[in-house]
Amino acid sequence: MTSTAEHRGLAVTGLTVEVPGRRVVHGVDLTVPTGRVLALVGPSGSGKTLTARAIAGLHPYRGTVLVDGRPPVPGRDVGYAFQNALASLNPTITVRRHLTETVRAHRTGDPDEALARVDLDPALAAAHPFELSGGQAQRVALALATVHRPPVLIADEITTALDPVTQAGVLDLVRAQARDRAVLLITHDLAAAARWADDIAVLHHGRVLEHGPAPKIFAAPRTDLTRRLLEAAEAAPAPRPVPPAAEPSTEGGLALQGVRRVLRSRRRRTVALDDVDLDIAPGEAVAIVGRSGSGKSTLIGALAALDRPDHGTVLRDGRDVWALPGRGRRAVRRRTGLIFQDPLASFDPRHTVRQVIAQAGPYDDDLLRYVGLDPALAARRPATLSGGECQRVAIARALAQRPHVLLADEPTSGLDVLAQERILRLLTDLRRDHGLTIVLVTHDLRVARRVADRVITLHRGRVVDDLPATALDTAQHPETRRLLEATRRDPASR
Repeated sequence: MTSTAEHRGLAVTGLTVEVPGRRVVHGVDLTVPTGRVLALVGPSGSGKTLTARAIAGLHPYRGTVLVDGRPPVPGRDVGYAFQNALASLNPTITVRRHLTETVRAHRTGDPDEALARVDLDPALAAAHPFELSGGQAQRVALALATVHRPPVLIADEITTALDPVTQAGVLDLVRAQARDRAVLLITHDLAAAARWADDIAVLHHGRVLEHGPAPKIFAAPRTDLTRRLLEAAEAAPAPRPVPPAAEPSTEGGLALQGVRRVLRSRRRRTVALDDVDLDIAPGEAVAIVGRSGSGKSTLIGALAALDRPDHGTVLRDGRDVWALPGRGRRAVRRRTGLIFQDPLASFDPRHTVRQVIAQAGPYDDDLLRYVGLDPALAARRPATLSGGECQRVAIARALAQRPHVLLADEPTSGLDVLAQERILRLLTDLRRDHGLTIVLVTHDLRVARRVADRVITLHRGRVVDDLPATALDTAQHPETRRLLEATRRDPASR
């Protein structure tokens, strides 16, 4: 007779998931023994998150899900760490209250022990979620998902918004969770899967194409999709020369002079930008890189004339933006296209794609064709699109206002490597066809190297490096070197 110990872990058989009008996951089988990490990888829209949500009991499904040989108790047996940690936490209560309420609901667990397991300073228990950095928020989410000691942990794309140094720290913690439970790691990053997972399952169009030990998958991939994902993960793209624009723009110059911005909350005062000087020529592409909390998004707010600095000057084509009358500032903003990390959160969920684009300027089918989308998608709502399609809709919306400047805040961080490449090609085309000035915020130096003329490193609100993209490997500042080393992950190593 088979012992109960042999069934420890997660076993999924024939999992089928539907959304209104279509089937998304088709009979998926997965096995994750206790003590092991299975990475579920695949392109955007392949069904990874719906599979995970169904396993956790957060979405209806057909098929069988067993935890330690029995049907799981919803909310107790599967801990779930979400992709957007801050969105999954209640901003009005402290970290400690999040943990104590979970312990009270499940009648087991220790908040202090949970924080220690994820290497968080006990003092942060008194903080609210909005006072945390991205890496701290993800550690809190991990602590919350495991405080009641569930036998299964699902970590759903938990590092997509984090810099490579912080990513490595969070994934080390995920790996450590497998000591006494089964871990399902949802990711689009095969390089990360190779380093932190024991096994890999490749999902495409809701079907598992291959499933096996990570070294075997990397040594002998059986499908074209796996080979393409591997090649993209292993690639270290060099900058591609951009042909000069047909009509070089004389507008779109950006500059910051001695800009300082201090963010204040009840408990702390954070210097987000500290005496920043920056000069970007019309038609230039500049990548801003740095770790979480370095000031990258605050810098984008200043360049967009949305966030007024405490000190210093913001210039647009030589004019002080904050010295302009309100009408002048609004004109500057109209000529500034913004692309956000999470495009779906920036869309009105009630609107169709056509209405989303029309908010910024006149809708034209050619806008969708230009960004590589079928105009038939104009009648759909963004929630029905994949992550890559949503990001291209966001670019179309930005183009509808005929901008001189495009500010892109982590536009590829939530996308698989194949969708990333399509977005990066599109950004290159925009410079060639429209002569746009592009400022790209990213934590991925591979992305920066691919599209930018210059790469600027921020650290604790200061510019510590400003190099041509072609000279990135010669960087001397320790912060840039650290980002470079963290980016150079060997997909074949564990």
